[in-house]
Amino acid sequence: MLIRRAAKAASVLALGGALTLGLAGTAFAEPIADLTGMGCPGSYTNFYGNGAFIQTLSYTFTGGNGYRYGHYNVVFHNSFGYTDQGYREYRCY
Repeated sequence: MLIRRAAKAASVLALGGALTLGLAGTAFAEPIADLTGMGCPGSYTNFYGNGAFIQTLSYTFTGGNGYRYGHYNVVFHNSFGYTDQGYREYRCY
């Protein structure tokens, strides 16, 4: 009984891990170019594998530490379409 319960738990964990990996997709695992120190360009494209990360500046702001930051919308684009990657903030200098 204990062995059967352990085997069932292991299979559930394996399935959960596979689903998490599958839902994340390959675009989420790819490196997004860090724009820190590039002066906050209006947009930046980082080609990677079969697609590209397109980062577009939404706005800039001054942080509590006195440094200026850029808030970027990041999208991964390939032959299957666009995948929103969320936002990133980089220090402009």
